[in-house]
Formats: sequence, C-alpha cells, structure tokens
Amino acid sequence: MAEAAAGASLDRALKSVKGDVFSINDDGTYTISLTFNPYRFKRHVLRALFRVRQAVFNMIWPLNPVIFAGGVTGVVVKVLSSPSGSWWRSGGLAEFLWKVDNLLPWEQGLPVQARVAGLSLWAAITGLVGISFVQRSVLRTLLQYQGWMWLEHGQKLTVLQKLWFMSVKVLSGTKPSLYNFQGCLPSLPVPNLKGTTTKWLDSVKPLLNDAEYKEMENKVEKFLKNEGWKLQMMLYIQSMYKTSWLWDWWEKYVYLRGRAPIMINSNYYIIDSLDWVPTTNQAARTAGLLNQADKFKSLVDWERLEPMRLQKTIPWCMKQYERIFDTTRVPGRECDVVNHYELDPERYCAVTRKGVWYKLAMTGKGKNGKWRTALPHELEQQIAWIMQDADARPAPEGENAIAAFTGWHRGRWAESREEFFWEGLNKESLDIVERAFMHFSLNDTACASLTDQARMLMHSDGKTTWFDKSVTFNSFPDGHAGMSAEHSFADALTVAHMWEWCTTGERLQGGIYREDGHCKGFEDTAFEQVALKPPKRLSWDVSPPMIKSIQEAVAHNVALISDLDLNVFKHETFGKGFMKKAKISPDAFFQIAMQLAYRMDAGKPALTYEASVTRLFAQGRTETVRSLSIESAAFVDAMLSQDASDAERVAKLSAAADKHASLYKHAMVGGGIDRHLFGLYVTSVGLGYDSDFLKSALKMPWTLSTSQTPQKQTEGRWNPEGSDACRISPGGGFGPVAENGYGVSYMFGNDNVIFVHVSSKHSAVETDSKRFERNIVKALGDIKRLVETDMAAKAAAKNK
Repeated sequence: MAEAAAGASLDRALKSVKGDVFSINDDGTYTISLTFNPYRFKRHVLRALFRVRQAVFNMIWPLNPVIFAGGVTGVVVKVLSSPSGSWWRSGGLAEFLWKVDNLLPWEQGLPVQARVAGLSLWAAITGLVGISFVQRSVLRTLLQYQGWMWLEHGQKLTVLQKLWFMSVKVLSGTKPSLYNFQGCLPSLPVPNLKGTTTKWLDSVKPLLNDAEYKEMENKVEKFLKNEGWKLQMMLYIQSMYKTSWLWDWWEKYVYLRGRAPIMINSNYYIIDSLDWVPTTNQAARTAGLLNQADKFKSLVDWERLEPMRLQKTIPWCMKQYERIFDTTRVPGRECDVVNHYELDPERYCAVTRKGVWYKLAMTGKGKNGKWRTALPHELEQQIAWIMQDADARPAPEGENAIAAFTGWHRGRWAESREEFFWEGLNKESLDIVERAFMHFSLNDTACASLTDQARMLMHSDGKTTWFDKSVTFNSFPDGHAGMSAEHSFADALTVAHMWEWCTTGERLQGGIYREDGHCKGFEDTAFEQVALKPPKRLSWDVSPPMIKSIQEAVAHNVALISDLDLNVFKHETFGKGFMKKAKISPDAFFQIAMQLAYRMDAGKPALTYEASVTRLFAQGRTETVRSLSIESAAFVDAMLSQDASDAERVAKLSAAADKHASLYKHAMVGGGIDRHLFGLYVTSVGLGYDSDFLKSALKMPWTLSTSQTPQKQTEGRWNPEGSDACRISPGGGFGPVAENGYGVSYMFGNDNVIFVHVSSKHSAVETDSKRFERNIVKALGDIKRLVETDMAAKAAAKNK
C-alpha cells in the first residue's frame, strides 16, 4: 500500500511538470527531454554577470567605477615607481603589508615587484572600499535628520540646513543607479508607545461621546500597564535585525492572507489623458504602450532608472520597483504568495481579446539573424493579427471566462486551481499567463464617459482580466487606454510613476505614431520589416465541472460589479491654484472639504484614512494620515453652526489645515500611529495576548478611505501646467474599504482642475456616490467663498 501510494504521488508530481521536462509514456515509463535555447542561455549568463557587476559597483558606490579604477591604478603605479626607501615602499603601512605578505607562503616564490604590485593593489582596493563605506555610513547618518520636512514653503534655510543639503548631494555621487541608495536609507523607526496611544485617543475623540471616550482611556491605561510594553519590546527586537520591522507583515497579513476577492476590494485603476489620445488606432496604441512598458522594464531590470529624490536631493526607497513586471499573485487556501519570475529571460506579454488568450513575444530575430526587441510597428502587426483572430474565432463558452477565477474568493480560486490547473494543457497555459511580464487587454467597446472607463479598468466584465497579474494595461477602440494593478507588491504611487513614464514616452523624441495613426515604420520599406511568428493562441481543457466553477465565479463577480457605485467627476470651478493663493495646503484644503461634505452627507463625522508614504525609509510603504482631527471637526461644527462668525470659521480652518499638514509630515517621517498599532496587534496574536485595546482600535471601520496621487512624478518629460495641459490625466481610484463607507481618490490635474473618484456600494443604505459628489462640490464652494470673503476683508483693511 505504501509503495502504491508513493508511486501515485510520484506520478502526480511528474505529471505536474509534464510538457516541461518529463513526459509519461503509454507503458508507464518516463522520458526526460532537455532543450537548449542559445538566446535564453545568453540572457541567463548576462543576467548573472550583471548581478556580479552590480554587487561590485554597489560595494564601491558612491565612488564612480572609473574614478575607483583610476585611483587603484594610480596607487599601484606610484608604489611600483617609488624608490625603495620612500614612504610608499618602507613606511608604516608598507611594513604592515610586508608582514601580511610573509604570512602567505605562495607569495614567496614570486618576484619582488610582483609581490609589491599585489600588495599595493590589495591595499588600494581595501582603502577605497573603506572610503566608500565611510561615505555611505555618513550619508545614512545624515538621512536620519528629517527637520527639513517642517520647513515652510519659501522659508530660508539655516546655515546648518544648507550644509546638510550640500553634504547629502556631495555624498550621493553622480548618476546613482536604481538601488544605490537602498543601503543608505534609515530603517523605519518604532514609534513611542505612549505617543501612539495619545495620538490615537485624540484621533477618535470626535467620534465618541464622553462615556465612550472615558472607556477608551481606561483601555489604553490598562494596555500600557500590562501587555503594551512587552509588545513594544518585541517590536524593538524585530527592528534590530530586520531592514524593516513592518515590510513582511504588511504584505502578508494586510494583502496575502485576505480571503476576500481582490477585484474591487484591493486592486486599483489609472486612466490615461482625459481629452487627448496620441492615436485612434487601437492596435498602434497598444503596440506603443507595450513598447514603452518593455523599455521601463529594461530600465528596472538593468537598474538604469534614476532613483526618485525629493527636492532632487533626498532619496526615496525604490524597492517596490523590483516587482512591477514579471510578477503574479498566486492563490492559496489560507494565504497567497507573490511569485516574481526574475530569472526567466523569455520576454512576452499575455494578451486577451474577447476572452481569448495569446502569448505575444517581445523579441524576434532581425534580418541579421540576431535576436532583438520587437519594434513598435512590428508589435502593431502582431496586435492587429490578434484582434482579427479573436474576432473571427471567439472563445467557446467557459473558455472565454477563465480569468473569472482570479476575481473570485481567494480560497475558492485556490481550490479550483488545484483541481483544474495542476497538469496538462491547463497548467501549460496557466504558466504562460502567470510568467508573462504583464497582461494587456484589448477591449472591443469604447467607453461613453470617465465613469464607464473607470469601471472597465477596475473590473472589466468580471471574466476577462487576470486580476492576479501585477499590472494589466487596457486599450479601447477609440485609442484611449488605462491600467489596473494588483496591490500587494507595490503601492499606487510606484505604479503611477511607471504609467506616467510610459504615456509620456509615447510622444518624446518625435513620438511613436504617424499622422495616419499607425506606428512609425508600419508597412514602410524605409524601416526594417521582419515577419515575426504570429502570437501563440492559448488553449484550455474546459471540463463540465470546470465550466460549473467558472459559472459560479462569473456570477459572483457580476454581483460584486453590480453592487459597486462608482462615480468620476471633474471639478473645474477652481483648483490648487486658488488654494495656494489662499496659503492653504491643497491636500489639507480638500481633506477638510471632505470632512464637511461627509457631515452634510451622513450627519456625523467619519474615521478617515488618507494614504501617505514612508519611502524615506528602507522598504518603506505607506502610513495613515487620520484626517479627522479635533481641529477639523471643530471647523465643520463652525461651518454648520448659525452662530459662528466668518472670522471664527477662518481661524478654525487655519488650525485644521495646520493640524493636517503636521499629521501628514509626521506620517512621512515614521511618526504615524496605524502601522505601529498594526505591528503591536500582530505581535500580540503571535505571543497569545488578548488585547482589548488593540482589538477595539483596529476594528473601527475606515468610513472614509482617501488617497491623492500627484499628476507629475517624472522630470523633463512633460509640463501639465503649460503646453501639456490638454494631456492631463484624471488619475485613478479604488473600491470602498468599509461596507457603509466611501472610497475617494483625487488628483489635482493642474492649478485649475480637480478630478475626483468616489466609490461606495449600492447595497449600503447610508451611501450614494453621486450624492457625495454633490456634497464635495458644495463643501469646496462653501470653503472657497469663506476664504474669498476673508481675503477681500484683509485686502480692504490693508488699503485703508
């Protein structure tokens, strides 16, 4: 019995890799087939050599490799050319090196000059590596300082601050590669426990009556006296041996262990330009974006992308860029995993149209017989072929909705994956999709509005988007495009930077497209025209039980989609230009307006989440800005009170804006409270503590979940405030976090425009996205009129 079970287990294991290495013969024997692809082997070798080179370069950074090599050569030449009695040959350091030389028996048989050359080479390399290490250590120490964060706009720097900025710039070297700063960034600090609980009590005070607040104070006091300090100590210990005490926990427990569908609940979307498209030819637009995405991927893979720096000086963590491409989230029964196929040198894209899946190679042989990246006009031909093939031969029922599994409950998807995709044709096709560097969906219907486009990007029809892929690009028949992203591997700011780079790259250096809409080179003999192999159409073995599961997944996804109440609107009355003129932070202005809007909408305050970033630290991700504060609640009370004067309202507005700016800055420098509470809770569960305070704190729903994404993150590629104003993007959005709450994403398009994405659920009786839009617009207008009245009064008083 045991042998039979072992044999069956072996059969199952071998069948799971059938078609890759093993094949099973009819007589029960196994055949091992090995293939050799010179191109893929070359890519493996180049990648390995690149890793070695980068390890060396990172070891000597911030010294330039040329300067390092020149310094080493200069020292060796100087030592060899110096007389034997000079310091270079007989000084204290030289004597020490000769003692080291005497300990190496194989050196004794070499000529003296060879020994001198070897010792001087070793000494020069060691010395310069040591200097580089000291430079990096000093830079890391300097980056611990974050006082610059509290400088007001236009405020003059002190002498010490000027020296700090100059020192950081000098020590950062020239032309740093993508990950050069990673070893210099400080670690995310563990906030003070008493400070966190005090800030938390302040943040919930507007939500609680006196009795409820007193109860929370008692829970906090009990927590601090009992388990709190023990949990804090464990976080301190975790921070001592990890680059980030938060990174792994955040990805695992916030994202990967979540069993709810990631469609709508986790994934997010980004829209392209509002009123402008570079071409109305869908195949050409798809090819252009694919070409740009492939270029961005190459910059990341070979670490040539310039790292982001605040004020062109202070570096941000770039670790999230590692997994933008070649990444797929794979479902598990209890916990998902993120697979990154970094070492797979085959570059291709998974493309879908009308539920038909294709493998589109990004490389091909040129006329010289050498492999190269496919050019945009060649990709356009391939895309056009896919569109024609899918339209002429649509996928049969069931097979056209394979991707519906990825929008389903994670546990159900894991079970279906184990049942239907573990061997044969389905496993082969699944591997192709999951190992693709990205997914591109060719939609066959144009969108009538921004909201329609947003919905299509967020969830499509619930059965043709592979929601597990790190990024999915979409194109439409009218030339518009957009994308969606899986959330666990990176945050929206990182992915939005990539999207902006790709869309701006379409028109740089003369652009990709001709006046007739085709890619430059399309059917043009002046360009190289290589007949590439047609994309591979994927096939699936869809059995009746599998069709039943697909139908269940589709029904589930359609229900989720139907429940989503999404509305995208453009606010053109005024934008950040007026807010800056009023000397109020645009972000604070809008967040305070949302507090007023929600009070108008629901008649009560809302616990509010605004996403901030902690990328000033190594492996930094996000932190929460609790926009509902005592000060913002007081301003809303004054705005809704008939007894409050405008002067009182303006004073409370100023206090609320200052408080919001302070909260945001503290969140960026590791002084937020929610990631700390999360870490304490994870630790309490691991140690078996039942913390009444932590459970109470973390179960409070984020009724208002908000996020702002900047319009521009790239340098020198476009000007949204000037010549490229027609190309501004409405940004993107996400689904509601709380059952009875709103998800609000906003973007300041330029000085005069604000784009707002509002999501909620139709099944929630308390919410209505269109109604909340009206309240946001009214709140913005009310605050603007208040500020204008105050500005006019001050101007009149000044002129007297």
